[in-house]
Parts: sequence; structure tokens; C-alpha cells
Amino acid sequence: MELINSQDFNFDQSVNPQNYKSSLIEKNKEFILFQKIQGALRNLPDFAETCKKILDALMDEVDAENCSIMLKDPVSGDLTIRAARGKNQKDTVFYPTSSRIGRAFKPGEGIAGWVLQEGKAVLINDVHEEPRFVEVAGLGKNVRSLICLPIMDKGQVVGVFNISHSQKGAFDEGDKLALTYVSTQVGAAFGSARFFLEMQEMNRLMKKGQREEVSRASTTFVEVGEMMAQDQGIFIYASEKMRRIKEIIDQVANTDVTVLIQGESGVGKEVVARSVHLNSFRRDKPFVKVNCAALPAELLESELFGYEKGAFTGAYRRKPGKFELANGGTIFLDEIGEISPYLQAKLLQVIQDHEFSRLGGKNDVKVDVRIIVATNRNIEQAVREGRFREDLYYRLNVVNITVPPLRVRKEEIPVFIEYFANKFAAKFNKKPKPLPEYLWRAFKDYHWPGNIRELENLIQRYIVLGDAEEIIKEMKNFSRQLPPREKDKELISLKQVNKEAIRQVEKEAIFRALEQTNWHRKKAAQLLQISYKSLLNKIKEFGL
Repeated sequence: MELINSQDFNFDQSVNPQNYKSSLIEKNKEFILFQKIQGALRNLPDFAETCKKILDALMDEVDAENCSIMLKDPVSGDLTIRAARGKNQKDTVFYPTSSRIGRAFKPGEGIAGWVLQEGKAVLINDVHEEPRFVEVAGLGKNVRSLICLPIMDKGQVVGVFNISHSQKGAFDEGDKLALTYVSTQVGAAFGSARFFLEMQEMNRLMKKGQREEVSRASTTFVEVGEMMAQDQGIFIYASEKMRRIKEIIDQVANTDVTVLIQGESGVGKEVVARSVHLNSFRRDKPFVKVNCAALPAELLESELFGYEKGAFTGAYRRKPGKFELANGGTIFLDEIGEISPYLQAKLLQVIQDHEFSRLGGKNDVKVDVRIIVATNRNIEQAVREGRFREDLYYRLNVVNITVPPLRVRKEEIPVFIEYFANKFAAKFNKKPKPLPEYLWRAFKDYHWPGNIRELENLIQRYIVLGDAEEIIKEMKNFSRQLPPREKDKELISLKQVNKEAIRQVEKEAIFRALEQTNWHRKKAAQLLQISYKSLLNKIKEFGL
């Protein structure tokens, strides 16, 4: 065997052997850290134990004096410490609810708040030269170096991960890169346990009955699903589609623009309307709901605008209308597509001039009211057919929120089941019954034409009667109800078969495009390379 001459070996003399050895040690420490983090993930879905093990591994393998995990509070939106450990502490401390340890950070406040808002990691070698730094109990008073990283779940920042040291320049870019992996794993752990954590938070709110605390909070959003909690108007969400709706509500709540809410019956349009109101500066003023489909046109006019004494037979006194009762607050007009052309003209006047006249009245009444409307019909089609005023449509459709049906956000079904089961068990003084596995599967496969309202009724029936098999039987019978066919048409032509096949392919393509664009119809039309008008017609035709 030919031996290698050390003089012939191309060795870079500039490399310091001591530095090379140090680099190997660092690489080995990183490898051990990653191994320990992977081991910590075995504790899922126990989020508390997972966080403890992750922070314990960090303190063992990283030269840091303090580390903590801060999560975004589901009610206030603030950052609060949920797990922390210092160098002199034996074990990590986990706080099962939003802790009172240290101060809470709003988005954009301090370094942690900035990371929450921007979603970017920060490495600071000297906090004394960093204007964004705010001293926090739980991270130590002698912090000099700091790494702060976002915790991501489904593309959203849900928290912040921190490590700190009292020495200047204690960390470098290599530490930041390694800790990025750790924060990613914390995000994955949070995603796995998110449902359990936020159901606890929801239960905390409901048990304490803190109506005033919720109404004064900076937001009334809780990430889980969508329903009313003790009539507080809390909008709860768990899917990406509902998160996008939450973002829209955040943006429009403190403005006075009119909002058009569209969606099938039972999806929760009123919950969206109440959320807009409760997150606005009008939250302490009235929220008045009017179902425009429940009354004939003549009665609806007097209901909305009121009447003077003697305006008609039986009008023995003056009666204020819903617009007057909602003055200073919000009026929610449900099923707006059902109002008559005459009332459409009068409503347009209210939107434009903020004034109207009562039935039989001579003077105009001025009001300061925000208008939110909703419909489960294709109002765009009604405009094209001349059944709904185009000018009124554009006045109402300043901001459009389309609430997706339950069948396209089935990941929220377990949340609704949990909520409704607890709600009706408490109402009827019964012990909550766990759903059998076959009923879970049936709920998952069901099309849910009645959306959340249908699910609520079925859970109520299950809590009261406990007959899961009857519920499944009823769901199957409803699914079998197909549109009636002509009995005398026994044979189907090939032309019809071809037409139906094309129709099914089109329906699937449109549904996938809407899914891909989170039900943004204009983007879906661009993706499908068809006009926006054509897409709206197809959506109505296919019942999407």
C-alpha cells in the first residue's frame, strides 16, 4: 500500500487545528440538540411536556442563560410567556393558561412584538444599542445578547421563541440557524396540540362569564371554529378560509363601510356580522337584526323606518323603526335579496344621505348607523336579471365576505361537536356523551347541506336521545334524495352522457380553483382563464 507523504498532502496551513476541533465540537452539540428535540416531540399531543423537554434540551446544549416560549393569547392577541427556564432553575416551568409572568406584548411592541408582527428572526449582540428592546421579567434583568424567532403554524405566527445571555456578543448566525430548526419544531408541536389548548381557553372564558372583559378586549377572535359562545359574539375559527375572513374583519371593523356577507344558510353569517360590530368603536351601541324575508313588504317598511300616529288604520301612536333603534350602532339586514324594489330605493337613500322619513311622516329623520347585510342567494344574478337594483348592490358591496360551507372546512367539525356537546349537556343537565367511532366517520363523510346549524341540531338530538344509529339513518336518507327525473325517459343518449361528463369535470375544476385561491372568486377566474361573470354563473349552476 502506498503511503501518503505528509508533505504531498494538500492541507491548508491557515486552518487552525484548535478552531477545527472547536468546529467539530459545535457540530456535535448541534447534532445532540437536534436529537433531544426529536425526542421531546414524542410527548405530543401533550404540548406542556413537549415545551418543557425542548427548553430543557436547549439549556443543556446551548450556552444560554434564559429561554422562553411566548404564545399569542387567543382573546387579546397579546404575547404572553407560556414556558420558561433560567440557568439556575432545575426544571422548565409551563403555564397552562396565559401567564401573568412578565408583561404582555402587543404586536409590534418590543422585540418580541416586532417578531410576532413581522414573522422574522432577530439576532441582537447588544440590547443596549437596540431601541426596540424592552426589559421583561422571566428573561432576566441583565440581558445583553438575544435571539428571538417566530413560531409558525400553517403559515401564521402564533408565538415567539427567545434565548438570552448576559454577555455581549454571546450568539452568532450559526446559533440563529440552529435555533430556527427548534422554533420550527415548537410550531409543529403547537399545531398538533392547538385544538386542545384553545378549547381550554374557550372553556375558561365561558366558565368565568367574562362578557365585559371580552367586549373590551382588542379583539373577539378565538382560533378554533365558528359559533356564538354564550351570546358574546366570539368568532372562533380553525381553518385557513376562516382565518382569511378574520383578517378582513380586522381590517374593516373600525371603519364605517357597508359589508355584504354571502354564504349558504346555516354557515354563520350573523356571527360574522356580530364580530364586525363587537370589534368596532360601535361595540357599546345597539346591534339590531332584521330578517327581511320574515315580513311582507308593507310590514317590513314600517319595521325598518317606523311610522307616525295615524299613518294607517291601527297606528294609534308613533313607533320608531329599526334604523332609529340602531342609531349610533349597527343594523344587520339578513336576507337582503328578498326586499321589494320600492324598499330598495328607500334603503339606497338611507345609505347615501343617512336620513329617511317614517310612514306618514313629513320630516326626515337623521341617523348615524353602520349597515351590514347578508344573503344566501346569488345577488349578482338578481342584479343581472333586474330583480335587485344595481346602484344599491354597489353601495352594499363595498366589502364582500363569503363564508364557506362546512363541507369545505371539515377540519372544524370536531370543534363544533365539542362545543355543542358541552353546551347542550349543560342546558339539559346531562353528562356529555362521547360520540361512537362510526358516528364520527359518518359526520366526516357527510355533505352537510344545512351546514353548522344542521350539525348543531344533530348534536342536540344526540345529547337528548343518545341514538347515534337513528342519526346516521336520517343522514343517509337525506343523502339519497336526488332531484326527480322524468319517469318515461328510460334511455340516456350519448350526447347527454357527454354533456354530463363535461359538466362534472367543469365543476371539479372550478371547485379546485376556488379551494386553491381560498374562495377568492376573481383570482379563481384568472386561474381558470374565464371571465368573472362566467365564473359566477358556473358557481350558481353547480351550487358551489
